[in-house]
Amino acid sequence: MANSNSLRRSFDLDGMTVAELTALRDAAEAKRLEKLEDAKTAVIERARAEIEQLGLSFESVFPKVAQSPAGSSRRTRRDAGEPVPVKFRGPNGETWSGRGRMPKWLQALEAEGKSRADFAVK
Repeated sequence: MANSNSLRRSFDLDGMTVAELTALRDAAEAKRLEKLEDAKTAVIERARAEIEQLGLSFESVFPKVAQSPAGSSRRTRRDAGEPVPVKFRGPNGETWSGRGRMPKWLQALEAEGKSRADFAVK
């Protein structure tokens, strides 16, 4: 790691304007991210080669990494893809799970003064 004195010798930071410093910072961050991505790719490729030398597949050793989209760190819900139980049923058979935006049929009934609890499925 270079210390701040060597950076000051390479760039006259005190003589730069705010715009120049901002551009320098942005360029340095872009280069850092590029090098980080290159390093990650190299590590993955080395690991993939070693795993294949053992006669295994990368997907069998790292199943979650292999199936998740690149760069995604969000976890999926355990019940993802499963049907959600109905919590509210309207007078004409309309249904709502209680998730997401309230449906217009329930908004209209509440506007008429009715309670949401009256339509709760028991």
